[in-house]
Amino acid sequence: MKTIFIVTEANAAVATGHLMECIVCAEELMENGYGISFWINDDMENGLKERIPCKFQEYHVSVENDYEVLIKEVCQIVPEVLLFNLREISEKFLKICKEKIPKKTSVICIDEFGHRNLLTDIIINPMIDSYYWDYAGSKAQLFCGAEYLILPKELAQYHKKKKVINNAIQKVVITMGGVDPQNYTVDLIGIIAGCFQDIVINVVVGGGNQHYKEIVERVKRYNGINYNKINVVRNIINVDLLEMMYQADLVICSGGNTLHETACIGTPAIVIPSMLHEVHNAQAFAGKEFGLMVKNRENLKAKLGEAVENIKSYQVRSKMSVKGRQISDGLGRMRVVEIIGEVCCQ
Repeated sequence: MKTIFIVTEANAAVATGHLMECIVCAEELMENGYGISFWINDDMENGLKERIPCKFQEYHVSVENDYEVLIKEVCQIVPEVLLFNLREISEKFLKICKEKIPKKTSVICIDEFGHRNLLTDIIINPMIDSYYWDYAGSKAQLFCGAEYLILPKELAQYHKKKKVINNAIQKVVITMGGVDPQNYTVDLIGIIAGCFQDIVINVVVGGGNQHYKEIVERVKRYNGINYNKINVVRNIINVDLLEMMYQADLVICSGGNTLHETACIGTPAIVIPSMLHEVHNAQAFAGKEFGLMVKNRENLKAKLGEAVENIKSYQVRSKMSVKGRQISDGLGRMRVVEIIGEVCCQ
């Protein structure tokens, strides 16, 4: 059995996107008969660890801090592929890995930031903004673009479905990612409840979000105001979140993987980035006519209210839905697994 050694992370600082991508990738690889060795940071929330579909080991503080243990394990297993999917990975660390691991093992790095000379065999950069695709001096084989973003398996089926755009917004989903480091969700509940009457608002709280109790209290406070019904769900599985976004008329999300998912489905979105690279991501989507970006927390109520009034237009939402479905087809996981398969056959 060919083995893929996956190293990833999730915490309040880096959110959960890297982890979720690796979970989807691992599931697809296991279905195709590969063995998986899965490594994560030991301070990951238990709710996230529970979603990992295979046995895993934990490194302490950071993988670079625990690199000797990692290299020892790779030398014992001798996997066909060592796959890194981390927020940041240093050139120095990759150089050490390449020097010490078996030559049979190919190194693949899923990277978001570019502008470095990463010593690896393959770089997969799924950012939609070409600004991040710069790897001057690198000899690695490059695969860049949103078509390589690993998204849930079920998403491709939602992409095939017809997306109905209702005349008026009846359902809104608020989903600010697995962590929501700036705790936007709490403020969004009251703001969105004040922008509509007699609608359903579904608030999704990720497995790494540390503000759940505060969110529940805010939902209790605003539930029923303007005849709106507000629900809160926590750490739901991919297919349930996709169905919720498909049924919605509007999604409020950050600028990470959920933005790609709602575009693929065709549900219009208001985007509130929580990190700098998410600002670039949201701007790139806006350049392709999908999503209205609300850039920062200052005057959030006024700016979000303005965006809501704009997106209430049936014409705006109809056009946005079509444009979003042109950006993503939801098949990134298949493309990445195909790349891994080709490496294993060499």
